[in-house]
Amino acid sequence: MIVQVIVFLHFHRKYLIIFIVIFFVSICFHNQKSEREAMITIHEVAKAANVSISTVSRVMNQSDAVSEETRRKVLKEIRELGYLPNASAKKAARKSVKLIGALFPDISNNVFGRILQGINSIVSPLGYNIIICETNGEMEKEIHFLNVLKDKQVDGVIMANVHIPEEQLMWIHKNQKPVIYVCQDIPDFALRTPSSSVNIDNKQAMCDMVRFLYEMGHRRIAFIGGPLHDLSAGKKRYDGFMKGMRDCNLSIHQDMICFQEDFSIRSGYRGMHQIYEQSALIPSAVISACDNMAIGAIGFLYDNDISVPGQVSVTGVDDTNLASAIRPSLSTIRHADSDTGVKAARLLLEHIANPDFKGGAFQLPYQILRRQSVRQLLRQDTA
Repeated sequence: MIVQVIVFLHFHRKYLIIFIVIFFVSICFHNQKSEREAMITIHEVAKAANVSISTVSRVMNQSDAVSEETRRKVLKEIRELGYLPNASAKKAARKSVKLIGALFPDISNNVFGRILQGINSIVSPLGYNIIICETNGEMEKEIHFLNVLKDKQVDGVIMANVHIPEEQLMWIHKNQKPVIYVCQDIPDFALRTPSSSVNIDNKQAMCDMVRFLYEMGHRRIAFIGGPLHDLSAGKKRYDGFMKGMRDCNLSIHQDMICFQEDFSIRSGYRGMHQIYEQSALIPSAVISACDNMAIGAIGFLYDNDISVPGQVSVTGVDDTNLASAIRPSLSTIRHADSDTGVKAARLLLEHIANPDFKGGAFQLPYQILRRQSVRQLLRQDTA
């Protein structure tokens, strides 16, 4: 086909001239369009969005001092105008894909689902794609997916409740890839590298829950937990339970404490069964390390004709969707999961944009919600 066109143009020179003219006109048009896109300034973005230049700057720097409505409006104009704010942004735009890795143990869990929604609400408008890796809390999968993210050359990683060995994590830090830890603390070896954490004070929250039950008249308090990895929320919650019991001068009964292999509803059921079988006395209250385990515990008590909260009060942590949907509704600790995701995403973007950003450990607020699963004990019931 190409040969035929060349032969045709050779014998019809006027068509050759027209072809050359069209070719050069198209090149000029393309160059003018590229120059126009490159010439877009922050002033034009501000004018199009009907905001000040400083507001556009705050949006680009992920400042919290901008309303979500204004942020969306500015980001819309940035996308439509093709504005590239600085040299580093132009370099990023030339990449075919901007990637962020997310390692989470269970994306079906409401808590992690809401965190991911919060992350996506921030990074997606800026052109980032998220590679979500579900690890089921298994170290082998965590290491495997970490290598996958390494091969994908992600710009940074957000990870939750991981217990990956130091030698496996060091490639991220050696390559100055920022890491944001959620629902856990920053590992000691990562403190000198670009990393931050977003969490609640899990230890104090659980300590407060013990105090709450104590003030409701409860004295025999049991605990159902999951794996106790050093930096995890589960470990901090157990530590908080123990501290709360000591602070309230309550007897700690080892036969009323059990740990399961994960934080599922099934594990909560098994944990309550274990306490029921091994304890000489039925506890007046059971603190669970998460809502799922609390729901499992309620399931066991229901199956064995033990009234909640008539005979046993039950509490959880996280305020998942099921916590308010089940009957009796679950008393729990609420923390803003979507805010955790938003904060984690903004911290990651700050690390990416500014290699000198120090980061740090950020704690979000929480509150205890009293619902139907806890009752006030009368004086004679506290013995």
